[in-house]
This record gives sequence, structure tokens and C-alpha cells, in this order.
Amino acid sequence: MVKLREVTIIKDSSLLNEKLGPFKIRKLLPLALGGMLGYGMIRKGTIDDIAIGIIVIIASLIIAFGPDRALSFENQLQAMLYYYTLKSKGMRIVPTTTQIQNTEELEIKISSLRQQIKDEKDLVKKLMLKTDLLQYEIEYYSAEISNIDSKIQELRTKMKSANKIERKKISEKIKKLYKKRSELNKLKNKNNAELRKFEKVQLISNEELNELKKKIDELRNQIKTTTDKKKLKELKEQYHSVLLEYYNKKITQDKALIKLINDKALKSRISAELKEIYKKKAELEKKIGRKRFSVVRK
Repeated sequence: MVKLREVTIIKDSSLLNEKLGPFKIRKLLPLALGGMLGYGMIRKGTIDDIAIGIIVIIASLIIAFGPDRALSFENQLQAMLYYYTLKSKGMRIVPTTTQIQNTEELEIKISSLRQQIKDEKDLVKKLMLKTDLLQYEIEYYSAEISNIDSKIQELRTKMKSANKIERKKISEKIKKLYKKRSELNKLKNKNNAELRKFEKVQLISNEELNELKKKIDELRNQIKTTTDKKKLKELKEQYHSVLLEYYNKKITQDKALIKLINDKALKSRISAELKEIYKKKAELEKKIGRKRFSVVRK
């Protein structure tokens, strides 16, 4: 790094203090030039460039919006040029290590999820776990494709300085990498298509349905033991409301399962169950409707 000399702070009397419309040139020019120069440094990708680029942008903001008694733009520009003339080359930031770590982590998560799906007995939980698995697999395929692209680029660069025999070997490696990349893309596209099926439906957990069943049973028992007419009426209204909620959620669950599973026998069984629930729901709505109508007449 370059050590700057101590700067004497003076009121800037340069041409930059002239006004351009309602704004001083020194408020606009440093911001524009400093921003462009800082962004250009950051884009170079070296550690030194990124650090100095951020400093330049911050300095430009301070100069543009700070008080008049600040480091002049001329001195700032001089410091930048001095730095660029004498600075040594930094090392480029290569994120390949992070990518490798990410793929290793994803492999562990994918393996764990596959085992959970294998051990799980609840069909709905299996499908919920599968959505997580599909997402992690898509991330894994994307990371692997990115790694392959980096390797192909490295081999293409290496090929430029290689002799005829080496070029042939490198060309074979590139072909194999392209084939692997194509296979990964197919798997990724397949997972994306399957994941879209899950996005179009709503999976209701059996725990949620069991909670509603429990509430229905509790209300039914309270109705049997209640003699107070007002309380009985309230309990029946609650009972019908919870029962209707159960039917709606069970219908949502069954419709989702029919779209997501491939087993024909299971699909047929769920379809029959769904038909029965639709019938029960229609009867309940009719019953609730009759009661409401009778209340209005009274």
C-alpha cells in the first residue's frame, strides 16, 4: 500500500467551486468521477482493488456532501493516480473453495433427507420432505454445473499454450465435462418441473387434521352433556364451524395427494374418500343453511 503525505486542509478556491445551476461543480463532479473510478476498481476483482474502490466511493460521498473545508478534489485525484502508478499486483479472489464446501454440505443434507423420506411412514410428511429434497438437489446441480463451467474455462485457457498432443487430451476432457454438464442440466430441469407441481397445491399435515378431529370430539361430548339451551346453541354452531373447516382441509389434502402421487390403487382410494367428504360437506352446508333460514323467518 502507498503511504500518503499529511495534507493541509484549506478552503478550496478552485474552479470546482463555481456553480452549475443551483449546485456547485465540486458537489457533482467528485461524486460522478469518484463513483465511476471506485466501481472500476471493484470490478477488477483483486483484494487491493476492492478495498481501495470502496474507500474511493466513500471519500467521494464525503467530499460531495460534506462541508467546504475538506480535502480538495485535485488532491484526491492525485492520490488515486499515485496509488495506481506504484501499487503492486494483488491476488484475485477465487470463490471455488466456497463452491466445493457448499456442494459437500448439500450432499450431506441430500443424503440425510433421502434417509428421512425412506424411514417416514406418513405419506404427507414424505411429500413435504420431498419438496425440501428437490430444492437442495436443484442447488447442488446448480453448484456442480458452475464448477464444471469453471473447469471448462480453465481447460480452454490451458489449450491455448498446449502442443498438439496435449490439446487432443484436453479436448477429450472438455467433451466429458460437457456431457456431465448436460446430464446435470436434465436432472435440474426434471426437479424444477416436479417442484412446480408442489407449488400448485397445498399440503395439509395429518397433525393439523387430527387437531381438528380432537376439537370436533370435544365439542360433540360437550353437546351431549349440556342442558342449557343458549349454551347448547353456541356449542352446535362451533361444532358445525369446526366440522366444516375439517372437511375443507381434508378436501384440500386429498386433492393435493391425487396430483402428487403415482400409485394408481392409492389414487383410487383417495378419490373415493374425496367423493364421500364432498357429500358430507354438502349435507352439512345444507343443514347450516336451513337453520339460518329458520332463524331469519323467526
